Amino acid sequence: MTGIRNKRTLIAQIALAAVLLILCFLVLFPFWLMLVKSFKSFMQEVENPLSLTFPLNFKNYAVAWEHISGSIFNSFFVSISEALITLVLSSIGAYAFARYKFRFKNVIYSAFLALMMIPGVLTLTTRYVMVASSFALYGSYLGVILPQAASLVPFGILLLRGFFDGIPRDLFDAADIDGANSVKQFVKIALPLSLPILLTLVLMNFMTSWNDYLWPMIMLGNQTDKYTIPVMLNSFTLDYYKTELYYAAPLAGSVIVSVPILVLFAFTSKQFIRGMTSGAFKM
Repeated sequence: MTGIRNKRTLIAQIALAAVLLILCFLVLFPFWLMLVKSFKSFMQEVENPLSLTFPLNFKNYAVAWEHISGSIFNSFFVSISEALITLVLSSIGAYAFARYKFRFKNVIYSAFLALMMIPGVLTLTTRYVMVASSFALYGSYLGVILPQAASLVPFGILLLRGFFDGIPRDLFDAADIDGANSVKQFVKIALPLSLPILLTLVLMNFMTSWNDYLWPMIMLGNQTDKYTIPVMLNSFTLDYYKTELYYAAPLAGSVIVSVPILVLFAFTSKQFIRGMTSGAFKM
């Protein structure tokens, strides 16, 4: 009986390993193609599209850099701004929900959570009319940053409230006895103890903004000097393919703009994982 059970366990483990290998292949193969094709000339692409060919064509990277280098600063500015605005608003809102009692608290919190359930596409038209017509922010960085930061706040409040709830109340009681007001308690107790989850939220929002294409494309219109990386890459890809009939240089551009995210995650992965796991236990 034990032998049959061990055999079933072994089969299940082999099946699980096979499924994981297939999933890893499906995830990594597009990145392999992106990297390989970014080094190809037109004839190399025609003759051998799936594997690495020599000599490597670094000219594609020079062409891509010439077209997208200006948009890298734009994306950094937009992404950092959105991440910081979301962090400030989310941390203040989450702290209020975690520490204070006020009328309709649960109703307001449920309303914030309900906003997460609404697909962004459904509010795209009304958001555009409000930002472009009512606030006259069409073609500006503020028109890109503020609506996107606002849309990320509900998730930030959900993530941070669970962590703030887990901070021992004794710390705040001791601060009350010492005469610390609410602002000092927030700045000197809640924020330092919540640094891992705060950094996690910043990274998640930064990556979301860095990869965002639809809203910047709609809001920036023909302001090419303000294009973020996804918008510029799309424009560059369409123009390049019309003349060259293959995608080597645009793919080289995709490799270039992936590097900052990979480097950022490499240096902050421990904090990111620590924040996610600690937030899960606190919640």
